[in-house]
Amino acid sequence: MRRDLAGLLTSDVRLHAFALRAALALVPLTLVIAFGLLGTGPVPARNWLGELLGYDFSQVWLAGRAALEGRAATPYDLQAHLAAQAAVFGADADRFAWHYPPVFLLPAALLGLMPYGAAFPLWMLLTLGLFVLALRQATDSRDAVLIACAHPLVLCNLAYGQNGLLTAGLLTLGALLIDRRPVLAGVLLACVAYKPQLAALAPALLLVTGRWRALAAFAAGLTGLCALSVLAFGLAPWQAFLGTLAETNRLALREAWSGLDINASAFGAVRLLGGPLAAAWAAQVAVALLAIGTAWRVWASGAPLTLRAAALLAAAPLVSPYVPLYDLAPLVPASALLAIEAHRRGGLNGAERALLIASPLASAALRTVAGATGLSLGLALALATLGLVAARALPRTERDPIPSPGPSPIPSPVPSGTGIL
Repeated sequence: MRRDLAGLLTSDVRLHAFALRAALALVPLTLVIAFGLLGTGPVPARNWLGELLGYDFSQVWLAGRAALEGRAATPYDLQAHLAAQAAVFGADADRFAWHYPPVFLLPAALLGLMPYGAAFPLWMLLTLGLFVLALRQATDSRDAVLIACAHPLVLCNLAYGQNGLLTAGLLTLGALLIDRRPVLAGVLLACVAYKPQLAALAPALLLVTGRWRALAAFAAGLTGLCALSVLAFGLAPWQAFLGTLAETNRLALREAWSGLDINASAFGAVRLLGGPLAAAWAAQVAVALLAIGTAWRVWASGAPLTLRAAALLAAAPLVSPYVPLYDLAPLVPASALLAIEAHRRGGLNGAERALLIASPLASAALRTVAGATGLSLGLALALATLGLVAARALPRTERDPIPSPGPSPIPSPVPSGTGIL
């Protein structure tokens, strides 16, 4: 066993074989837990454990129903929204504030057309499907897709009905299409507008690297989504949304309603350690500038598309002061893209191999470790991923030449369906 475990740290072949065997067991288990145990139940809107189906999704469906009934601004009234949750789903459901921009009311209203018991599994299928499609486009490897779907962050998003897989899928597809189909890429990146704190980095990179067609498409897509939401629901939701920004700051950041252990940002890491707000904001600004600067250098360096996409995916969560653990999902395709590019250049180095091993292990215990130790593994994981992407992408100086790659431990070229993850 010791030899086998040691081999994971030194051999791409052994790491790939072990990860694939683990995924073949974990992916079916993930689907059974998400769609069976947690996604259905004998009582309407309750799973087999007696808990609410998709705790976080419940407010999306409820906001969609309100929009369909001509009350699209109601979800932004905290007390009215909490009361509606309690009235529809029970007293244990009145704990979520609605902070999304009104563009998210568009898909919410479509889901609200269906009974809750049908809307929740459909949401899971759609977001997981987009995530799988993005990974397939990123890696061209069935193995890589399977291994990525075994990641704990996938189950986290499915279990709670969150939108991290949707965010990861849109960012991945947008970044991968930026050269070949810039207009479609810009539109896909604009669709992340429901999470503006995660969408903000993409247009900044398009601007500083002069990708004008993609940037114009992003602006047009964003304008179109905003206009469509106004046509569908009027101006009242936008007025209410803008009026709740201060409340969002209070609940999410100052008072940490969701818990200090769930926020994986630099801001959250300092607060988790007991630091004051001023120190938390200083740390957040420093990390955000570091992430933006690193991603810009990668995009401006002429790095391969895979590494540019990975840099965007890894840096996007670092820019935001509020990063719930499920919003770390873009790190999964970022790691996959890093591994694919490493294979093309002769194999993983030691640090990259350690990241691929540590990522799922750390992600399975993010909140537990944060609560027990006050340490933010989520922030460390995001920083490590971006750092290794940059190390692989950026050119070295003459005093630090690129070592000659040894023979690849995996036959090359890789046929479709046989990834190295």
